[in-house]
Amino acid sequence: MSKLSVFVIRFRWTVILFFLILPLLMAIPLKDSRVDPDVENMLPENMRIHLTELEEKFGGMEVIFVIIEDDDILRPSITERIVNISNKLKKIDGIESINSIPMIERYPFEEYHPEGSEEEIISRENLRTMLKNNDMVMGTLISEDFKAAATIVRMKNDGDGLEVTERIKNATQNVEGEGRLSFGGMPVIKKYISNDVPRDMMLFMPLGLLMMLATLFVSFKQLRGILLPFGVVIMSIIVSMGLVPLLGWKMTTVTIILPVILIAIANGYGIHIISRYQLDNMVAGGKKPSTELASGVFKELSKPVFLTGVTTIAGMLCLTTHTIIPAAQLGILSSVGIMYALSASIFFIPAVLSLLSTPDPVIKKEKRPLTERLLRKLSVFISRHPKKLLLFNALLVPAMIAGIPMIIVDSNLAGYYPERHPVREASMLINEKFGGSQVVSINVEGDIKEPEVLLKIDALEERIAKNPYVGNTLSIAKLVKLVTKGAYKEDEKGYGSIPETKNAVGFFLEKFAEMGDPEELKKLANEDFSQAQLIVQINSESSETIKKVTEDIEKMIEDSPLFTKVTGSGVVFKDLIEQVIKGQIVSLVLSFLAVSILVILLFKSFVAGLLAGIPLAVSLLLMFGLMGYTGVALDIATALISSIVIGVGVDYTIHFLWRYRKEMAKHEDRVMAVEHTLLTTGRGIIFNAVSVMAGFIILLLSSFVPIRFFGALIVLSIGACLTGSIILLPSICIVFNPRFLSGKKG
Repeated sequence: MSKLSVFVIRFRWTVILFFLILPLLMAIPLKDSRVDPDVENMLPENMRIHLTELEEKFGGMEVIFVIIEDDDILRPSITERIVNISNKLKKIDGIESINSIPMIERYPFEEYHPEGSEEEIISRENLRTMLKNNDMVMGTLISEDFKAAATIVRMKNDGDGLEVTERIKNATQNVEGEGRLSFGGMPVIKKYISNDVPRDMMLFMPLGLLMMLATLFVSFKQLRGILLPFGVVIMSIIVSMGLVPLLGWKMTTVTIILPVILIAIANGYGIHIISRYQLDNMVAGGKKPSTELASGVFKELSKPVFLTGVTTIAGMLCLTTHTIIPAAQLGILSSVGIMYALSASIFFIPAVLSLLSTPDPVIKKEKRPLTERLLRKLSVFISRHPKKLLLFNALLVPAMIAGIPMIIVDSNLAGYYPERHPVREASMLINEKFGGSQVVSINVEGDIKEPEVLLKIDALEERIAKNPYVGNTLSIAKLVKLVTKGAYKEDEKGYGSIPETKNAVGFFLEKFAEMGDPEELKKLANEDFSQAQLIVQINSESSETIKKVTEDIEKMIEDSPLFTKVTGSGVVFKDLIEQVIKGQIVSLVLSFLAVSILVILLFKSFVAGLLAGIPLAVSLLLMFGLMGYTGVALDIATALISSIVIGVGVDYTIHFLWRYRKEMAKHEDRVMAVEHTLLTTGRGIIFNAVSVMAGFIILLLSSFVPIRFFGALIVLSIGACLTGSIILLPSICIVFNPRFLSGKKG
């Protein structure tokens, strides 16, 4: 370290220029950054292939619900607006089909008598009666109470979904008329997300940096102590975010937290450097040359800071084990940013400090700062009650463990937004009145026109419809039964049933194609009628519910060669849940193992690895327990917390243990070693932790509910890690006196 410190001081301009030029180069690709709101793209290609095949066979699966609410949606003014909306939508490219209330165009509005007249009411009631007998309309295009109507817009799978969604929304809103208009469906949610991700980025960056500046000012009250860690963070953000477009990636609801992670974590290494620099300057009375101060800080802290940075990077890299693509990308991007910040803190900051003149000491010997006074009182309290503090933690852990089984796993996009948001309100309306926006598709392979095949489809459809979470079902069997209702009288044989011969089935399908919407038929069966799909709408946005319905359907068809696979958005969410759980477990275990091994190697003691894991374990158990008790879901965002907490929290443990061992070598008195450690390294640990928590707390302002919970939970967890490192660890050291910290072999 002595030789390396000489190198840093001797070639300081080279070091400074290197760390300045790199972020300037990485800023160039930032102009090409893009947002990807698609939840399907969060899964790898091999898990999306069935959905792609489904869209190739039966057309686009992306559906927008244009909903109008009124006391009676068959009022002429309302039906007129519905027709006008459909006509307006037909002019938009990128739309595959438009389904609206049938037959309303056959009742010309101008022929209606004034509303409320006997003739108008009769016409309206006749239409109501005809619609009630249409199973493919009621609960799909019209609510059972006739107070809401939906125009269902199916988008092409080769179009620009976000742009088409915007055109649909703008065109529809320009159609004036009565009734309350709203929009729902996955494309609408994606459009909101694509708008809100940049909005969050623009909010997080300035607020996070302002929060960081305030924290650094309160901590150091010195310009160099503020600007150097601040500059390192800015440069680390540019380096990591420049990688996103450079690697061909896009920003998502997960990766938007990248700048916040770096604001919160990347300044910690600089904080330890500046904190020690100010302490050494105070001890020297401001008399040491700047080169000597910078060299001394480098020799003293470069090794522990480097090791703490490595453990943080190890924790973040464990996110790459996630099958969920944005989580893995976040692990890589944050690791690169932290590596840059770590290197810049160790080399760039001392190089700059060596160029500056020695400042007057910020810390005065005659007037100890508040932090030091509080830490001195804390050390006295710990030394008097170490066993009670350990007992309290021992009682807290099982209480938190009891809450873990209550954790809910969820990943639905509507849940990204708070109550009363248009996304949530539209989603609830679709679930309550139109069968639900989440879709499961059952693939059917065989001679679809065969009555025997249609009967099996119909039987499965009836079984599935009994599930209370299934809103609607749609199949070619249901369509054929509907056509026969129009061909026969109610008391005639064949009314509302599957025909007995293949030729009869073909006849009725041809009649439907001639009289109805050909696109409706294409959606249910391919051109040669060798494949079909049974569409199931799920009336819940809960991922657990979607998963349960999908699994029930998979069990129903597992022994049937006719029904080959289950796919659709419901399966995507089911797979997403499974990957969230798997990713959480794998990244948690690997993070613990990685940091434990690094600590064992650092202190050359197996006990050190176990000891370092105690504050982390308590922190994570506290977090998971509270999630269970409060109902905060484990989702794509909150599943990332454990790796971040382990990677960051172990830093405090390493800094404490590293300094404590040095103090024990001097004094061989546990109480005195704890006091001296808290008064020196404890100051940097507190500043670091407060800075991290201040950085993450701005996530509470996010547009997305999971990101808000992520921010709150990580602030809580880092606070628990801080408490563990300055209270729990000192208590353990006093009570158990680990041999590896006392200088003895073991």
